[in-house]
This record gives sequence, C-alpha cells and structure tokens, in this order.
Amino acid sequence: MSERTANRALSIILALFILLGWAYAFTTPTLEAPDEIYHYDYIRALIKTGRPPVLEAGGGKGFGHHAPLYYAVGALASFWVGENDLHLWPDRHNPFFGYRFGDVGRDNKNLYIHPEDDRFGTSDTWLGLRVVRAISVLMGALTVWVIYRIGREIFPDRPEMAVGAAGLAAFIPEFLFISGAVNDDNGAALFGALSLWAMVRILQQGPTLRRCAALGAALGLGWLSKLTTAALVPTAGLAVAWVAYRRRSWRDLLRWGLIVFGVAALFIVPWMVRQTLLYGDPTGTSREMSEWGLRDRPPTLADLGPDLYWLRTSFWGRLGYNQIPLSRWIYDLLDLLTLLAIVGLLRLALRSASLRPAPLLALLALAFLLSFVPMVIRRFLRPMPNFGRYLFPVLPSIVLLLFTGLSAWLPRRHHRHLALGVTGGMLLLGIAGLVCFLAPAYARPPIYDVAAAPEPTYPLDRIYWEDGEPLARLRGYDLESAAVEPGGTVRATLHWEVLGETDENYVLFAQLFGRGGAKVGQRDTYPGLGHYPTSFWKPGQVILDEVPIPVDPEAVAPSRLRLDAGLYVLETEERLAVTDGEGNPIPLATIGWLKLTATEEPPPPTHPTDYRLGEGIALTGYDLTKGRDGLRLALHWTCRAPMDRDYTVFVHLIGPDGTLATQADGPPVEGDYPTSLWAPGEAIVDERTISLEEIPPGTYRLYVGMYLLETGERLPALDAGGTRLLNDAIPLTEVVWP
Repeated sequence: MSERTANRALSIILALFILLGWAYAFTTPTLEAPDEIYHYDYIRALIKTGRPPVLEAGGGKGFGHHAPLYYAVGALASFWVGENDLHLWPDRHNPFFGYRFGDVGRDNKNLYIHPEDDRFGTSDTWLGLRVVRAISVLMGALTVWVIYRIGREIFPDRPEMAVGAAGLAAFIPEFLFISGAVNDDNGAALFGALSLWAMVRILQQGPTLRRCAALGAALGLGWLSKLTTAALVPTAGLAVAWVAYRRRSWRDLLRWGLIVFGVAALFIVPWMVRQTLLYGDPTGTSREMSEWGLRDRPPTLADLGPDLYWLRTSFWGRLGYNQIPLSRWIYDLLDLLTLLAIVGLLRLALRSASLRPAPLLALLALAFLLSFVPMVIRRFLRPMPNFGRYLFPVLPSIVLLLFTGLSAWLPRRHHRHLALGVTGGMLLLGIAGLVCFLAPAYARPPIYDVAAAPEPTYPLDRIYWEDGEPLARLRGYDLESAAVEPGGTVRATLHWEVLGETDENYVLFAQLFGRGGAKVGQRDTYPGLGHYPTSFWKPGQVILDEVPIPVDPEAVAPSRLRLDAGLYVLETEERLAVTDGEGNPIPLATIGWLKLTATEEPPPPTHPTDYRLGEGIALTGYDLTKGRDGLRLALHWTCRAPMDRDYTVFVHLIGPDGTLATQADGPPVEGDYPTSLWAPGEAIVDERTISLEEIPPGTYRLYVGMYLLETGERLPALDAGGTRLLNDAIPLTEVVWP
C-alpha cells in the first residue's frame, strides 16, 4: 500500500468515525451513557464555580474526586448552554431499570424516563450533553489518528499495518459509544495514545529534549484526565531505561528520566497535593471507596472467568450502562479472532524476535499488561467488575498487536487486503452496534391512531378508571404463542386505547397462575417496557404494548395458565378500577388463558390398559394405591385428536349390590387442564383421591369415563377390539375394602 493510498484510507476512516460517532451521540438518550449524570454534573460545577467539585464525606455518590482535564474541556465547549432541568433527572429514574441486565432487546434498558422535550432536543441538558458529546467524538478521532501515527512509526515501510490498526480501533462499538458520550475515558484514551506514541518515537528515533518533554507532558495530562492512565508511567520509565541500556549509559537514564518525569510532575504533583489535602491520599480513591462502597469479600478464582468475560465483552461493546450487549455469536467471533491474533504473535515472536519492530511491539505488550495492575487492585476494593473501557488508554497496544498477530497468518502481499477486510468488517460491526442494538434498545412501542390500529387476536373491552375518569381501554391482546413450557416466556401484546390523560406513571402488571392457582410468572414494568409510561399517553392513541413474562422453570405442567393484567400505583400497589364497556365492575384481573406444556413424558403406568373414549382420548393405564382412609388413583390419558369441549371425568366405585358406593367426579387435573387444551400425542396424568371412610367392608368395582357436565352425555367407551362398553364406563379393577 502506497503512502498516498494509506493517507486516503485514514481520511476515510476518520470521516466515517466522526459521522458514526455523532450518530451514536445523538442516538443515545440523555444521561444513558455510563455515569453520565455525574460526568455532566462535574462540568456544570466547573462552569458555575470555576474549580473542580469536592466529593464530600457522606454526601453520596459523585465524581468530585476525578481528575479535571476532560471536564475542563467540556466546560469550555458548553459554558454558554443554560441549565434548567438537570436537577429533575434523578426523579425520572426508571424503577424497573436493569431487568435481565444481560439480555439483548429493549426491555427496560433505559435508566431514565425521557419526556418529549428531551426526546426532541428542546431542553438545556439535551443541548449541553450533545455539545460535549460532539467534542468527545473529535477526541476519539484524534485517538484514531494517533494510533495510525504509532503504526507508521513501528512499520515505516508497511503503511497498511497502520491503516488496519486504525480501522480496527475506529469502529469498535464500545469505543464509538464512549466517544459519543460525556465520559472522561475519552481524555484517558487520547492522552494514553499520545503517551505511547511519544515512547515509540523515543525508542525508534532516540531521546531528545523535545521528545522526552512531550512524553512527560502526555503522561501528566493523561493523569489529569483519568487515573486509568497511571500504568503508563512505569511503562515510560522502562522505555527510557531500555534506551539507556542500549547506549550503555546511566547518565542518559538519569538525564532523560529527569526530563520525562520532571515535566510529568509539573502536571501531576499539584493535583496530588490537592487530593491529599482533601481526601488524605494522593489519588482520592479512599473517599471514592467510602462513598461508592467496598467489596464484602476478596475476589476468588471462581470470579476470574466471569470477570474476564465481562472485561472482554465490555471492551468490544456493552452499550448504555453495559446493559445493552451485542449478540453472543459476535463475542464468540471476536474471541476467535483474538485467539488467532495471539497465536500469530507467538509464531511471529519465535521466527522474527530480532526484527526491528520487536522491541516496539514488546513495549506495547508491556503497556497492555501493566494496565491490568490498577484494575486488579480496583477489583479487590470495589464490588463492580472492571469495564473494557478502562483499557482504552492502551487501545493502540491492543489494536496494533491484534492486527500484527492476524497479519502473521498471511503473506506480506496480502496485508493490504487484510487491512481493508478488517476495517470493512469492523465498520459493519460499528453500524450494527448502532442500528441493531443501541437504537432498538430505546425504541418506543408501536403507536397508532384508533382508525388505523390493528385488531387484537383476543378482543376485550375493559375500561381502566382514574379518580372516576376513564384512562384507557384494553381492546384485547395478542400472544406470540398460546402454549409455553416451564422456563419459557409468554409474550403478550396488550392493545391499549388511551381515553384520558394523567400525570401519574402507573405500573403495568402481568401475572400467570398455573396448577392450584399458584403464581408461576409475573412482570411489573412501566408500559412500553419502560419507554412509554402512562404520563406520556395521549387520548386517541392505541399502544401495542408487548410484555414478556418469564415462566417459573419449576411450574407444574401440563396445566392451563391464567393471564392477569392491569395497572397499579407504584407506591401503594393500589390497582385501578376496571369495568366492562357498559360500566359494570370487573373484580378480577383475568384477561385470558393459555397453555403450559410439559417438557418430559410422565412415567409409565403401573397398570397398563388399552381403552378409548370417543375418537380423541385413550386411557393407557393407571396407578392405584390404598391408604387408611381411601384410594389414590392416577389415570394416564393420551390425547389422540383435538377436543373442542371440556369433559368431566367420572370415577365410580360400585358396590356388590350394583349401586354407587362412592365417587370422585371432576374435571381433569382438578380443573387445571381441561380437555379442550389437550393436543394430539400428549400424555396427561390425572390424579384424584377416592374417600372410602363412609362405605362398609366388601368387594367393589372401579369404573371410569368422561361426560359433558352440561348434559350428562358420556363419551363412548371402547375396549381394545373396538367394542363399546356397557354404560360407556371403563372397568378398571376390583377393590377390596378394607
């Protein structure tokens, strides 16, 4: 790849990065980036007072202990923006945020409830954040440019290596997302990259006063950006020591070391003194730990796997507050490419350790490894795992080593194609992160005018009332499937027609009840899965509100499931009154029914049989145990054809004189699984108890069958040969009592 082509490729990468970074910045709702409310509050404090805020003891969470440089840049960019609503945002917290934190989707992915004026950019906070976010994107673009320059230093005659590394870095979804956020990791990434560039130039071209002073300034400004750059300080010391070692000159070590660390100290020491005076330690972390909390136990080896997985995935892309992951297969593919790159680096090290780039690549690897030291310390102190963005100060190390390792698998003539392929693939991933994951995570539910709204699959007419006024009509609901297994998810879509306005954010509840009325599933959320609460509703709207309801894995199946739904007040849990369309009160919240199917076949009966009831049901056997006061009978039914009616089972014990001694009639499974829900091929075990306390001793005959409760008409009972049985009653066995 020629120099001209490489520069042109870099220009395209930077232009696409800026466009995509700004798209991330404007797509991410207000304050939905990690700790953005604290970052932006720091900026507003700088604008108001002209000095960094202080994290007061007992004052709650905040970032007053953070280094000020990034925030100062943000304050200079946004000082002209007003402030009329930042104080309102804590009260807009979504109480259901974090539901199934690691799931892909939009289910309560929003930390805050976003009103219309925020959604369409008319609030001061919206404007101020976007201004600082835009500056952050430019800082990210500078970081990508520096990565390219580092690549050109390490591989001066192979510009495609620098292009590939820059393209790999530019379109990492997490880097794009953080670059489009108000976050001091952007400053750390930029000055971390500048520090590494200065080190590489010293190793490559030799130390000079200007280069060493530049390294010291980059280290100092990095420290003033974020403490995650601290690992670069010992890396710089080792870089200077290596140069002195090659020259066999202790004088060079002392001279150049004094320049590097003397200049760095000009930036770092005053800030460390300030931190020590305020918090008792030069980093301010003691106050941070006291306010943000400490681990209740040290990490163990069992934590290592989850921590590394979290670190890897949040480096590539866990958007929002890390609650918006990418699809698992994407992480798996990136892990595979990382493994290929590591093996490629090992192969390269074994066959070309003496080549010129080797010490420079070793420096990058050392910086990467040393960056884990503060993260390990932090992990011992803080309950939260380390985030991948903490590695952004050594992003040049990561991407250059990865691309170099991948290039080791190909002949040099194909490295240009590899650079284009990696850049194009990462560009697609960066776009997918925005279009397929970030934007949908904050999407509102489908909203229609009444005339254009689709009809629900299961129509209803329920009116929900607020203080004597109609608020909404539940027109009906849809089900993704009318059957679900234990451990599965019922996906119901409620059709709300808005009749009135309210300032209250009512909670939508959806509950599932199975065998014996046991609750086997529940969801509580603001409507729209947190994105469209009732205070946003406008009369004339029809809102299609999808509600996924997880089913208890231990739920007893098969069974009929009762679906309840409604609205209640969050603080008191008082439900809104409900009537039908005529104004008649509806005391129960039940809106429909569905089916819970079994995942395993029941055990075979101890007494096999071969009888049929009509065309749809077979009795394949039974279990019978005798107790002190009666019999425990389990009938094993198998459905042969769909049933459109609900039948009642009769169990009759006939005495020696031919009269009915006792009975145990009732719907199958105590009414929890009516025959109209049975599916062909399905096996059902129907247990019931027959009381014998009131009957005299003797020998009895036990008969079973089914009939319609409304008419008493029995299903035809046939034996294995197809002969219809007397009275349509299946003779099971003789029972001797006692």
